Amino acid sequence: MNWLRYIGILALLLFLQVLLLDNLHWLGLVHPFVYIWAIIMLPIDLPRWAQMLIGAAIGVVMDISTHAPGIHMAACVMIAYLRPLLVAHYVQDIERMKGGITIQTIGMGNYLRMLTVLVLVHHTMVFLLEAFTFRHFGITLLQIIFSGLFSFALVLMFEYVRKNT
Repeated sequence: MNWLRYIGILALLLFLQVLLLDNLHWLGLVHPFVYIWAIIMLPIDLPRWAQMLIGAAIGVVMDISTHAPGIHMAACVMIAYLRPLLVAHYVQDIERMKGGITIQTIGMGNYLRMLTVLVLVHHTMVFLLEAFTFRHFGITLLQIIFSGLFSFALVLMFEYVRKNT
């Protein structure tokens, strides 16, 4: 992947997240997070430590913009850590692959499974760390589900747009 293009996409995602999506709270349950797509589409051959460092940097930017110290960073580092394990599980011939994770490189089914796991892990960590209690677990669970579904749909939409450009 062209790093200049990746940085541009990352800047666009963070801009979109901070200025638009962080200000949309539908019924208090839907808080979409599209910036995780930047972690998902990192190059496969990037070392795990670099993926985790990039995830931490993205998380810090989100923590600063949302005044949530450490919540997004922890979730981003976790999905950056899990991503190579999922790639190894879902991709049969990693050695032949070049570039990042896309629907074209790993197939629709594998992409959807990997995206589901990463979105659920990220959203579960964010909302459980944000609540930091199980007192209102039902509401937290609804936030995880609805925000996860909406984020999942947005990431798929962005992936489709990237595929067609």
